[in-house]
Amino acid sequence: MLTLKISESDKMLQDRLQCLKYLATHTVEVGLTSSASGRSQALLAIHEHGSPAMHIPARPVVKPALAKPSVRAEMGQAMMNACAAALDGDLSGVTAALEESGRAGVDGIHAYIDAGIPPPNAPVTLTGGWIRNPVSGKPVKVKGKSGTTPLVDTGQLYNDFDFRIREK
Repeated sequence: MLTLKISESDKMLQDRLQCLKYLATHTVEVGLTSSASGRSQALLAIHEHGSPAMHIPARPVVKPALAKPSVRAEMGQAMMNACAAALDGDLSGVTAALEESGRAGVDGIHAYIDAGIPPPNAPVTLTGGWIRNPVSGKPVKVKGKSGTTPLVDTGQLYNDFDFRIREK
């Protein structure tokens, strides 16, 4: 008869418990975090929903980008790595894997924007010119933007996409 006994040190059990508690009480948020500029937050809100008054079509970014199977798979793998690190009692491994998941989400948003979000920019957006203000009815001169990719002009909104790990 063969008898097998498995034992762990109290320290290992405590480390594992600490990691599992950390994993259960923390979440990764991807998008515009609280450190993003107010301008970027307002621009994203306008682009996510559109503005018929200003002739801006809706161009959702965050949800469609994070819903792409490749992005979901990369973020999911990072979360699996966080779980494995938690079971090993490795808190630094847990936080590193959560950060990896956040970076994968931000990279997915950037790739989604870089690929071009329909509809394309209107000609007046690209070249500039005169448009009529829908509220006052007066003509307004607008500058053209520097690039042709929707949602990318100065790069401020693009660069403000980030992630954070926070306690639930």
